[in-house]
Amino acid sequence: MTAGLLSGCAKPVQETGRFFWPPGVRQAKIEYIAFYEKSADARRGKDTRVRDAILGKDKPRPLFNKPVDVASAPDGRFYVTDAGLPGVHVIDLSAGETDLLRDEKGNPFEFKMPHGLAVDDWGRVYVGDLMERQIFVFDANHQLMTVIGAGELETPTGIAVTPDGDRIYVVETQRHDLAVFDSRGRLIERWGRRGNGPGQFNYPLDVDLGPDGRLYVVDSLNARIQVLEPDGTFVRTFGERGTAIGSFQVPKAVGVDASGHVYVTDARAHRFVIFDLEGRYLLTIGGKQSAAGGVRPGGFLLPGGIDADGKDRIFIVDGLNRMVHQFQYLNDEYLKNNPIEQGQAVVPGD
Repeated sequence: MTAGLLSGCAKPVQETGRFFWPPGVRQAKIEYIAFYEKSADARRGKDTRVRDAILGKDKPRPLFNKPVDVASAPDGRFYVTDAGLPGVHVIDLSAGETDLLRDEKGNPFEFKMPHGLAVDDWGRVYVGDLMERQIFVFDANHQLMTVIGAGELETPTGIAVTPDGDRIYVVETQRHDLAVFDSRGRLIERWGRRGNGPGQFNYPLDVDLGPDGRLYVVDSLNARIQVLEPDGTFVRTFGERGTAIGSFQVPKAVGVDASGHVYVTDARAHRFVIFDLEGRYLLTIGGKQSAAGGVRPGGFLLPGGIDADGKDRIFIVDGLNRMVHQFQYLNDEYLKNNPIEQGQAVVPGD
């Protein structure tokens, strides 16, 4: 099942119009929810905002400069690292507010090059800084708690954390391995080395934990996802380089939802690809689209970080369009609260 972005000018859509992949009601698995480009987007009504943007009526000043990665918290907030500030945005959809992580004096926290992000079930936020070569950990109130990896990390690009914060997994891109820390920030072990064999990496970029407790690692220049047990034991790989269905050009980031779907952004192809936990291909969403010509649901320009939360919400950084898109896997609970009515399905790009 493949659904790409269709070309052509967008037509006016119904106020109740909704965008699904695959197109149609019976086949629908993924819904486009919203995009976040400026502060006001955190408190807007999604239907009107999406419709106006598609029609080219809204060209706001971007909130983001060079967004890199995204991570969501159990309380509904999500965070975005921004290498252009450099800082970390806090988007609170419940309160309709946006902010930045701040220091004890109330000033924006001065990162040098923030990159990877993770949030545990306690609401603690983990931020990797590529220039500082360490992980900054903030509590749920955004107060700096501790720093991890000083003198031990080189390129902390991607981060995954167990729900209780007991283990912190850090992708080291230029070392071609994963560093494993305990909750006190002590380095326990390293996994992998450069290569293309099982458990070996070639410039890995990101990692996430699945509901099965396994780690899903973006092995970027090997153009694959590697699956590891929590102790580092190799399980399987899936994906390959190419342009065929289910393949990658340049895989960038990975997110795994609570329902067992693995979402991988493919930056050069301007799309994301969906698999199940066994690595079976399910769906592709996306296509090249500059927001200068209007926002199209499913359109990207060099997508980067991706995150999927416990409610199967999917957040994707749209790098050169300087925004974050939100999608939703149509699980039973979501459909119960948001049933699809006759005539609501709109073909993306139509």
